Amino acid sequence: MKKVLVALLLLAGLTGLACAGDGAGNGTANGADNAAESDAVVVQSNGTTPEDLKRALILASNMHEAMSKAKFEVVVYGPSVKLLSAFSDSVPLIQKVQSEGIKVIACGRSLNTEHIDEADMAPGVKVVPYGAVWIVNREKQGWQYIKP
Repeated sequence: MKKVLVALLLLAGLTGLACAGDGAGNGTANGADNAAESDAVVVQSNGTTPEDLKRALILASNMHEAMSKAKFEVVVYGPSVKLLSAFSDSVPLIQKVQSEGIKVIACGRSLNTEHIDEADMAPGVKVVPYGAVWIVNREKQGWQYIKP
């Protein structure tokens, strides 16, 4: 049921982008829609391996390249929040996506569960009380949601 709901949400979002992207009145020759580039995307990462976090960060980076005016956030919760620490091998990739304007967000509840202090997060990582709630609220605000 959850997968069907996510698929429908993604389809609705993509359909909306396709309908908005007909090129009418925007002066673009190829039908590209500048308004679609101002959308916002939240990418979820709640896997258990460094590869799961890497996948989410690279996805956000690649999408940002194609949608340069869009806002992007990668929300990390579950055991992988430990990969956001200042001592993690993931720090160079975190810094790369942050330099592109992509926000990296850690779930405070997961930090508590994993016994990680907020002060140990990599520079620039924002901590919110509940990562999943953050994602739901972003969806309510019209953000597109992706879970790689």
